[in-house]
Formats: sequence, C-alpha cells, structure tokens
Amino acid sequence: MLKTDILKAGVMGAAMSLVMTFGAAAQDLVKFNGVTAQGGPTAQVFPIFIAIEKGFYKDEGLDVTLNYSKGSSDAARQLAAGNVDWGIFSSAATMQTVQRGFPLKSIMQIYYPDTFDVVVPAESDVKTMADMKGKTLGLSDLAGGEVPMSRASIIEAGLKPMDVRMVVAGEGDPTTVRSFTEGRIQAYAGAKRDLLLLAPQGIKARSITPPAIAAFPGDALSVRAETYDKDPELLVKFIRATIKGWAWGMANSDAAFELLKTKYAAASLGNNPVAPEYWALVKTYYTAPASVTKHGTFIPAAWKTYMDYLQLGEGEQKALAGPVDLATILTDDIVVKAWDGLDIKAAQAQ
Repeated sequence: MLKTDILKAGVMGAAMSLVMTFGAAAQDLVKFNGVTAQGGPTAQVFPIFIAIEKGFYKDEGLDVTLNYSKGSSDAARQLAAGNVDWGIFSSAATMQTVQRGFPLKSIMQIYYPDTFDVVVPAESDVKTMADMKGKTLGLSDLAGGEVPMSRASIIEAGLKPMDVRMVVAGEGDPTTVRSFTEGRIQAYAGAKRDLLLLAPQGIKARSITPPAIAAFPGDALSVRAETYDKDPELLVKFIRATIKGWAWGMANSDAAFELLKTKYAAASLGNNPVAPEYWALVKTYYTAPASVTKHGTFIPAAWKTYMDYLQLGEGEQKALAGPVDLATILTDDIVVKAWDGLDIKAAQAQ
C-alpha cells in the first residue's frame, strides 16, 4: 500500500471514529419533553428557547422538546396522563389537578406575577369589577387560566359568579374587537399578550382587575410526583439549564429579542408594532420580587391567597372544592440545588 493510501485510510478512519462518537453522544441525550399552556410558540417561555439555542440543555445531557396545548387545564391533563415529562401552566390548574387525584410537584416558579388581566375600553362606564353586575365578560378560552382569575375578581368585588355572564370572545383579535363594538361584551379577560393587540385595532383598554387578584402567582413548572421521586438529579440538570436560559435572555435583552424575532417569529409577534412592548412585558413576568434571592423559588403566601379565593362561592361555582396541601406541591429543593455552584456570569456571557 502506498503512503498516500495509508494516509487516506487513516484520515477516513479518524473521520468515521468522530462520526461514531458524535452519533453516540447524540443517542446518549435523555429526551425530556414538556408542554406549555400557550397554544403556540411564545416569548413567555423564552428561557426554554434560549437554553435550546445556546446548548444549555445539551450540556446537561438533555434533548428537550416543547409542545403546546389548548390552555392550562389541557396542559395539566397532558402531564397528569403521562404524555409529557413536565409542564408549564397556571397555579390554579396545578391545585385543581392535585385535588382531582393526580399528584404533581411544582419545582420552579416560571412567572412571578399573573399573566392575565380584566380590561374594559377606556371610555367605558364600567369603573370597577363591581360595575360588571348583569353584564357580560369575554374570555379567550372557557378552560383557560383567565377563568379562575376572573371568578376570583368577581367575588373580590362583592358579586356572585352568576352575576357576570362569561362567553368566548376571541384572543385579542378582530373577534374581540367586534364583541366590544357590537355590545356583546362589556369587559374582556385574557392573557396580557392578547390585550396588547387591542390598541392597534382601535380599542384603548384599562384594567379593572382588583389589586388583590393582580398579586396572584403566575405559571409554575411542574412534574408528576413519580418523576420527582425517581430522578431528582435529572430535574436539577433541567432546571439549571433553564435558569441559564433565563439569565442569558435577561442579560442580553436585545440579542434575545432578535433571536426570538428571527427563529421564533410567532413567539415574539414578529414585525407586529407591539412586539417590543410585548417583549418588555414578558421581562416583567421574569422579574422576581426583592424577597426572592434565588430566581425560580416560590412565594407560598401568594399561592395560599390564590387557593383561598378559588374556594369561594357555592357548589360548582367553586374553582377549588377545598384546600390542598401546598407543602406537598411546592418544593424549592430542585431550584436551590440547580443554583448551587452555578456560574451565572459565565452563562450570561456565553
């Protein structure tokens, strides 16, 4: 054999070895699939997208896929049924699912403030939620996270749930606008993202959500109790990478927004005029109160307040039939372990 042939054989052998090595590495990644309450890609889960794009999950040996659902109730059902490994959905859906006999563990607070609001047109005679007695409230989804929040708002205003009629009225789209202009609804409850879309369509809105309700906790990341018991170290890896995604996005705001606009246009609202405003809103979801020293840990008092409101009403009016044991649902230990030894500055600079 000529020297050139020997050299070619060596190079090809090395190349095949590299291919086999990388192939094995790819196969070694643990698939860890999740679902969000959002019906499609949204900047509200930007830490997930960033962690995928920056390779933070891969660094932890994970192959993460995000799926989408028809709202918090549907996302919680998907998790409870074992169709996914983790889910991001409302605190109300978490408590309701546990009460129905499906043990979940919430391991990370994703949004700190609630992401829903109740609004009316700026010129409306409705000044507070109490003025909605005998009127109609539009919703984006009768099974969405805005439903328990709306009911709590009604009760906080001194009304009964049946005092306000609830109907589906779009998602901040032309259907919502027509519902307002044609008098089918007098107020609208939905995700704050959807509410941003009203102004460009000619409806300047103002909030009538009672202050006590506005302080409710936002969505959390949950897993089945069996997953938590079986492999907590896998959860630590997942949460550590997710925290890195959050840290990079918050520290590199312009670059993160540009990435979302180019690779996840639907998530960032693309070229919509309110896209920058939406990105600014999303960042407020991920800004924890000063009392939180490790991002992702819970504020149990906020959950307790929400749980108390969910039990108000009579019979089927109650969003929650009784109290749930929050101490068995909420746990900070995964987030705390994920932060242990984490070089957050290095993640921000990557």
